[in-house]
Amino acid sequence: MHDSFSAELVRLLVISLVILFFGLLSGVWWLPILIGLGGYIIWHLRQMYHMEEWLHGISRNEQDLRGIWQYTASRMRKISNRGRQRKKRLSRLLHRFYDTLEAMPDAAVILKGDLRVQWFNVAAMELLGLDVDARRKERRIQNLVDHPAFVNWIEEGVYDTPLEMPAPADLSRQLQIRLVSFGNQQSLLLAHDVTELKRVEAVRRDFIADVSHELRTPLTVVVGYMEMLSEEKLPEDIHQALLSSRRQAERMQSIVADLLMLSRLEMNEDQVAQAETVDVPALLTGLVEDARRLSGEMAHALSLHADESLGLLGDESQLGSAFGNLIFNAIRHTPAGTPVDVFWSHDGEGARLVVADQGPGIAPEHLQRLTERFYRVDKSRSRERGGTGLGLSIVRHVLRRHDALIEISSTPGEGSRFVCLFPAQRVVTLSL
Repeated sequence: MHDSFSAELVRLLVISLVILFFGLLSGVWWLPILIGLGGYIIWHLRQMYHMEEWLHGISRNEQDLRGIWQYTASRMRKISNRGRQRKKRLSRLLHRFYDTLEAMPDAAVILKGDLRVQWFNVAAMELLGLDVDARRKERRIQNLVDHPAFVNWIEEGVYDTPLEMPAPADLSRQLQIRLVSFGNQQSLLLAHDVTELKRVEAVRRDFIADVSHELRTPLTVVVGYMEMLSEEKLPEDIHQALLSSRRQAERMQSIVADLLMLSRLEMNEDQVAQAETVDVPALLTGLVEDARRLSGEMAHALSLHADESLGLLGDESQLGSAFGNLIFNAIRHTPAGTPVDVFWSHDGEGARLVVADQGPGIAPEHLQRLTERFYRVDKSRSRERGGTGLGLSIVRHVLRRHDALIEISSTPGEGSRFVCLFPAQRVVTLSL
């Protein structure tokens, strides 16, 4: 119990004792009660009057208040001061937040729950073409950024994948747009200028394509001469050196071929693959036979389980490259005699290709990076087996052009499983 409340109870007890004393002394009870309680009520009414003046700011002096009223006013003043200090801190924090966004080179737009514009920085005016009037009228962002791709992206409401589009205020610039939620039903729209990054990527693709193209002819000549010399009667050490040089030149030819394929896929990444009917079971049968020859003395246990009536609409050359990379990888990266199973079957309304092995498996930390170019889990073993580190990157690009996805799962010591998922619009029924 607080001291001020205890004092108020003592004051009421004293008044009660006085009323009791004068009532017993005079024998008349109503008059002491009227005087005692009436005085007590009048005192509290006066304190309430002073409290009201203090609350309205008419009187700033708390000395007119007494007892529990003075304590209440003191507590209210402390709470009010804390509230003002908290408000100042929040205000400073909010100003720092806005200053930070204002200093960003990226466009930043704060949106309400219904995607109405609440605030944006100067960069948003430069990159997205917004004006000050849009902030004042709180218009919807899809009505301000006039680009079909942006409007469709907003209306679909799936913001996990960023959107790339030309800048509405400057079509020569390329933007990458993200939308993230924060706070109480608010969103932050960020637009990053990736023009220079796209230019560098284009230069890199052109350089790799040009170098690969220029290397192909001299490598063909070198391999041809080495094949011719290896058939001649030469000393054993020279013969072995020629064979080793030929193997390395052929490996370089394989890298150049993969680089050229990857460059062509990246240059036409946004194009959908042609829609010719591909006999996938026949394609897989040929690839499995090639894999058996590649396995040679390692004698991998290859088996194909294919639905003979199931085909695809796509580019047979590209699909053959993607499927071959998956099957040949299983041969290169598993021990001799390891079973490798290839499945081609329906997946609901779509189709799926599964390449499963029982090899050493892949650690979880490598799975997310397997489709990056030149990424190898075991670099030394990949070089020994002739891997280029480009196979799964080619697979990813081919599947993207065929509206398909790749899923990779693996358990160390138990094997790996590569699954290609094709949508229903790519599936056709073959005539048997």
